[in-house]
Amino acid sequence: MDEINIRWQLRLEKFVDALKTIEDVLPRYKEMNELEKDGLIQRFEFTFDIGWKVMQDYLKSAGYIDKKGPRLVLEQMAKDGFIDPFIWADILVARNDFSHTYNQSLSRSHLDKIVYDFVPAFIEFKTKMHELI
Repeated sequence: MDEINIRWQLRLEKFVDALKTIEDVLPRYKEMNELEKDGLIQRFEFTFDIGWKVMQDYLKSAGYIDKKGPRLVLEQMAKDGFIDPFIWADILVARNDFSHTYNQSLSRSHLDKIVYDFVPAFIEFKTKMHELI
């Protein structure tokens, strides 16, 4: 197997590791202090960043050489049936909200979505990608 075909698999391992860092703290979500909530947001950000890069690498291995950047990558993965386009669009919006400006009330409004919507979407994506290995 050549490097392009295994790159997404290697990056998937990193995604799984990043996702585990979120899953490990979820049982304590309701008791988290402000610093811990900020840490959860940070974990969400890097998990998403690794996730869309897994998708980009996978698409490249599948012959989509023109799909670069999170928006185009997410659109193609949704068209190909790997992800829910609506939830992943929300994930991208939340990630951009966190990354481009710090607004504590906005970031706190996304926490429940991270826990109850986004993490399950990450888990579903992980499962679908593992089926391809």
